[in-house]
Amino acid sequence: MTRRSELPGPPPGHRRRAVADESGAANGPGHAGADRRTGSVRMRRISRGAGAAVALGLLAAGCGGTDSGGTSAGGNTVTIGVAGDPGGMNPLTTLASSAVMMNRFAYDSLVNIQPDGRIASGIAETWTADTTTANFTLRRGVMCDDGTSLTPSAIAAQYNYIGDPANKSPMAGLLVPVGATATADDAAGTLTLKSPEPAPFLLRSAGTVQLVCPSGMRSQEKLDQASDGTGPYRLTEVVAGDHFTFTKRPGYTWGPDGADNAATPDRVVFKFVGNESTRTNLLLGGQLDVARVIGADRARLTAAGLGFEIQRDPFGMLLFNEAPNRVTADAQVRWALIAALDLKQIGAVATGGKGAPATRLGTTMAPPCPTDSVTANLPPHDVARAAEALRAAGWKKSGGRWSKDGRQLSLAMPYPGYQGNQVIAAVELAVRQWKAFGVKVDTSQTSQSTNVSTLMAGQWDIAWAPISVPTPDQNLVFFSGPKPAEGLNLGATDNPEYQRLTAEAMTKPDTAGCPEWTAAEAELIKRVDVVTFMDSNSPWFTRRYAFEVDGGGILPTTLRKAAKR
Repeated sequence: MTRRSELPGPPPGHRRRAVADESGAANGPGHAGADRRTGSVRMRRISRGAGAAVALGLLAAGCGGTDSGGTSAGGNTVTIGVAGDPGGMNPLTTLASSAVMMNRFAYDSLVNIQPDGRIASGIAETWTADTTTANFTLRRGVMCDDGTSLTPSAIAAQYNYIGDPANKSPMAGLLVPVGATATADDAAGTLTLKSPEPAPFLLRSAGTVQLVCPSGMRSQEKLDQASDGTGPYRLTEVVAGDHFTFTKRPGYTWGPDGADNAATPDRVVFKFVGNESTRTNLLLGGQLDVARVIGADRARLTAAGLGFEIQRDPFGMLLFNEAPNRVTADAQVRWALIAALDLKQIGAVATGGKGAPATRLGTTMAPPCPTDSVTANLPPHDVARAAEALRAAGWKKSGGRWSKDGRQLSLAMPYPGYQGNQVIAAVELAVRQWKAFGVKVDTSQTSQSTNVSTLMAGQWDIAWAPISVPTPDQNLVFFSGPKPAEGLNLGATDNPEYQRLTAEAMTKPDTAGCPEWTAAEAELIKRVDVVTFMDSNSPWFTRRYAFEVDGGGILPTTLRKAAKR
């Protein structure tokens, strides 16, 4: 039996299987069966619909586990702790990455993207796609929670709902092109999705929408309390602020590459445990089965010999509000604010020294375009040059504070406090550095349920707001196009060079446009519309379960109790 030391983590795209025997000792890497990948520009990942969630990050980096594994809940139950209640589980509307992760247990997608970039089957057995059209031949016998068959026409109805601008779906423009239409042939078992404009990653994005069954589409208000999908589990219990329970469905055989759920636990409980040290103590005490721990407590878990698997996520990201009434509308001010910060130090604090420098804007694990768009374009840490930039923008320093036209340079900064004490400490460090530079900063913590709404309200200047997406085109809605409430351009970004380059990239299929996508991201960094500087390498620890993870979290069909040795 081998024991793994605490390492920074594998490179993006690498995946390890977490395995622990009954005593809690790790027993090395292996393959636990078919897997799937989800992605989030929020949507992220790509496996079974990790889509939007991902996206706004607005990612729950403080996830961990809490259960009984047969100890407190009884029976074949595993409990996975998460940092907090996402505030809604409707897969048609949620942008919370924790909700998307949990919904993977209850909803399937047409295809699944693996961390190595391979496209695996889902509800669709075969497919073809270009930049405007995707054709799918679906599996027969896929059943909804209510016992009815999921037909191509039912799936087409969901895509048409999302693509119709009148419905204002948050998935439109993120996973599904605005104005996209779908047609179906139930007799032939086929579905065709057409985009009115070129969509280079049409298959990777639209193919990973979490599919809702017809009764759920008709009664969407019920989807926050109970699932209505075709996944390996169904959501059977919602206790707001405490836990959600998913119960295994019988007869599930249409997972990624035909995976089933025969060996998975009977129940999966997601328990809300906000304090990371509490999660660690419960896991070490045998009351938890799985916990994601990114802070200093991870050292206790590795020392105890627990198995783990690394998930890499965008984490350290600062987004600017460029609306005309905000001080950060001035590019020189934005550049100066970042040059005044020691991003390397702040990123190390946020990740406990276990992170890795970001090299792409928001894409996770195995991005389709891997070339570094970030490192060479970040403003240097240079306080003197930061001061020069502010003076050039008309600001003057007096009494240790910057002011202009009688107005002190001050910032409103929301940040996701639910991501843990290390993020709180990192934000406090940034505030101290800005204060020493002469800038006033008022911070406010957001919860998982208020994070997105706070950003969309627009009453902020700079935000700690990690965005996670599986493909670079999904960043478009965040950095171009309509502002809230009509769109998701949260920072009112208007970067002409980014728009020119992405327009060119959109005409090229899949990875053929990677040079343009990379150059476009670089333009956002250069103009300091957004700054991404650190990814997290987050281990999911376990005492007695085996599983695999991707950019969206645990892969449901790989979760199983580890064999005794």
